[in-house]
Amino acid sequence: MEESNITLATKCAPIPDILANIVKAEIPAVELYTNLKWLENIQNTIEICRDFPLRYMLHSPPNDYSPHIVELAQAINAEFVIFHDVFWEDEWNRIKNDFQNTNIQVCVENVSSSIEVVKIMRRFGFGFCLDLEHLQMQNSGIYEDVFAQIISPAKHIHLTGYFHGSERWHTHLHHSPKHVQKLLNMIYSSGYKGYVVSESKPSLQTLSEFKKLNQFFIDWKNNL
Repeated sequence: MEESNITLATKCAPIPDILANIVKAEIPAVELYTNLKWLENIQNTIEICRDFPLRYMLHSPPNDYSPHIVELAQAINAEFVIFHDVFWEDEWNRIKNDFQNTNIQVCVENVSSSIEVVKIMRRFGFGFCLDLEHLQMQNSGIYEDVFAQIISPAKHIHLTGYFHGSERWHTHLHHSPKHVQKLLNMIYSSGYKGYVVSESKPSLQTLSEFKKLNQFFIDWKNNL
């Protein structure tokens, strides 16, 4: 097979010690979880990010919106900003207007349904962030015969070690190696090119865990 154009990333808050662990583990990119506290103290957040040679993405506060996220995204050269599917139409229109003069890709993440976000994407021209943890929870697993249709519009992917019925919610990819290898193979076969973000709870955001994550991903790519 040809070499994969899928890039590993992980997710954390803009905390120096955790970002340092990601760099030491040689993971190239990070999606920053944000809340209003981080966005209100935006200069400090910018200074933290600039200390680390990473490719950045941002995740907007899950249940709120602050225009400061545009300033932060531009200051750290963020490639994507991800929003949960929780806003009303006038709020989406404001988000569109705030980002329209930037080169940043706005993506909407499926929270309750991977179909529901399509109308928002069509209405406002946003991209699709496919969260496979949410999808598996909503559908009691993955239906392989329609997976290509679900993934085809995706510009960004969230993935974890979770599988239906497990207790591995928000664990890194290597916590379910066989299941995740199968998912990564399907993602690769679909032609997806972009980031796969390993989302984990804070207790797993350690140097040891990040190293295991990166090695798992390297091994998967080497075995394509």
